[in-house]
Amino acid sequence: MGCRFPVRDPFNLTALSILWQKKHSEGHDIKEVYKLSKGQENLRQQHTDYRGRASLLLEELKMGYSMLHINNVKVTDAGIYVCLVHDEGVDFKYINLDVEARYKIINFQERKEEEDLILTCQSEGYPLAEVSWHNENANLSTSAVTTYQLTDDGLFSITSTLRVKSFINGNYSCVFWNRELNEKTSAHGPSLEHGFTNHSGMGTQPRLSFILPICLLLFLLLMALLFTVMRTKPFTNWRTQKDKRRRTNKLSREEDMNLQTKNLNASTVTD
Repeated sequence: MGCRFPVRDPFNLTALSILWQKKHSEGHDIKEVYKLSKGQENLRQQHTDYRGRASLLLEELKMGYSMLHINNVKVTDAGIYVCLVHDEGVDFKYINLDVEARYKIINFQERKEEEDLILTCQSEGYPLAEVSWHNENANLSTSAVTTYQLTDDGLFSITSTLRVKSFINGNYSCVFWNRELNEKTSAHGPSLEHGFTNHSGMGTQPRLSFILPICLLLFLLLMALLFTVMRTKPFTNWRTQKDKRRRTNKLSREEDMNLQTKNLNASTVTD
């Protein structure tokens, strides 16, 4: 982030001083983020929150830009920043920095307690997300217990627990909705025996959804092969029997003709 200021020609870095500060939301606490004094970096009073993380892009100064660079941004970096530039005169600008952290990964646990199934989803992000539970098309959110606490980095650590009867089948899922980003992240699993799956745009499905189609495909292939064999075998037997009958009939006719020839010859000799 940065602010603009007028540049003299020729540009004189040694006459330029810049101070970046962060103000508390209530305005009582001020942290020094970065200081350039007469063209020289001065970090003696830099707040510990920004040591090794805040710097000024010096190459942009000659263009009239005071550009502050903060790496490894945290949620606690959000707030109001003040850019003060002292050259021939003094000018300043307020800049509001908003930081958002997505609920990318949902940690889940499941355990059986007597006749109940205890499902737990936990994730961290910012700002505070809404958690809902579902089983197929049923919304079970009213039966869930959801708590949260702030981490040292200013993130919301949210834990939501749902208790259901273990004999009730279905696909249970928990959904974290970040209202500010309008983004949903979910984790779901069909039962106690099958693990949960994270979904954030892209995801994987339970193993059962892969096994069933493969088994069904193999079954159909086996049935098709069996049907082909059953159709081919009777046809082959029928052709074989028909050929045998043709050869038998042909032999019978040849024997009759031979017998008639013998009788005719016998009659001729007698005469």
